[in-house]
Amino acid sequence: MKKLIFTLLITISTGLNAQIMVVNELETESPENFSATVTQWMSAVKTGLEMDDARAYIFEEPGTKKMQFLQFFDTLTDMVTHLNKQEDDRDQIVKAFQEMDPLPDGTWDTFEQVTDFKESTVWEFMPELSTTPETWSVLSNAEKDEHFYRRIQYVSVKTNQDNSYKDWNKKMNALDKKLGISYHFAIFKSIFGSRDADYMVVCIDKSQFDYFSNWEKRTEIREQSAEYKALVGELSISEWSVIRENTWNRILELTF
Repeated sequence: MKKLIFTLLITISTGLNAQIMVVNELETESPENFSATVTQWMSAVKTGLEMDDARAYIFEEPGTKKMQFLQFFDTLTDMVTHLNKQEDDRDQIVKAFQEMDPLPDGTWDTFEQVTDFKESTVWEFMPELSTTPETWSVLSNAEKDEHFYRRIQYVSVKTNQDNSYKDWNKKMNALDKKLGISYHFAIFKSIFGSRDADYMVVCIDKSQFDYFSNWEKRTEIREQSAEYKALVGELSISEWSVIRENTWNRILELTF
């Protein structure tokens, strides 16, 4: 069924040639068990499918039992191809798994008992609304690894207001550049399974403390600008709103 759903996405997204982010949300009673089990399985997947980089990252939501398992693909076609290959080459994955040092007895049984899958969502990266093509892509992997904090906002946009929402973000990004403000900011558009959210806004920083400190500095600069005040006024009568926020912290050792 999952393969059918994802295959149908191809037919409704022709021409899509942007980066795709798949987010799998899980809850676990044991982060330690989750870490050991997922590491073993993903290592087997990479070996079985002969992948050097699965482009997979795991984030925890502090103060909750939630884990966010992210995987990136260049296109929806690549995503479906990977899912099909993982299913079709399961024997190779199992063989690679069996050749690894075994986990302690009961690890997998515990994983099944304490870990619950919640939902999968699929998002399309919107580079024209984001700063990350200029700020993030130029960083080295080591520099990126220093930024483990993500501030996540989910935005709901009313019918026929997508263009207004996009135009507002473009204006804000242009104003920030004019004001000398630079930070890592990415917007993703919902493709599948995102409940009531149409867009996901991701702000990246080194820590929660750094995020709020830098946000305060940005706000002080913006509030001295008449153009910013005009944009805020435009936002106050808009047809979209932030409906919820989350904090994600990247677990560096769970990068595959």
